[in-house]
Amino acid sequence: GQQEGGFNLAAIIQLLPVLFLVFFTLVGNSPSEPVYSLQMKGHYTTRKTTSMKEIDYYVKNNNKFEREYPHGTYARRRVDIAVEKDYRQYLENECWRERLRKGQSGGRSVKMHACTQLRDIWG
Repeated sequence: GQQEGGFNLAAIIQLLPVLFLVFFTLVGNSPSEPVYSLQMKGHYTTRKTTSMKEIDYYVKNNNKFEREYPHGTYARRRVDIAVEKDYRQYLENECWRERLRKGQSGGRSVKMHACTQLRDIWG
């Protein structure tokens, strides 16, 4: 009985560094706040523009953002890609709503801003 207890303790002690590593990796990577926002709101006041589709987005701390995601780097390109993907998703959702409103309006004129933007940017 006593030997089993000793073995379990030794196994737990051996696993501690792994458990700490997993814990701190999860805590370190938990995004408490997003890097960017598609709308200017709260602390997201500095406007940036993606390099590919020229979509505007907003960041909180420009100096920190430029330090962590310098222009022309892979990290910045990943942010640009994420912004464009989010913006496209937003436009697709809004366009769907516009089509729904148009269908419900019984033929009355409904502005299709999101659908037009989606077509203009992504073809």
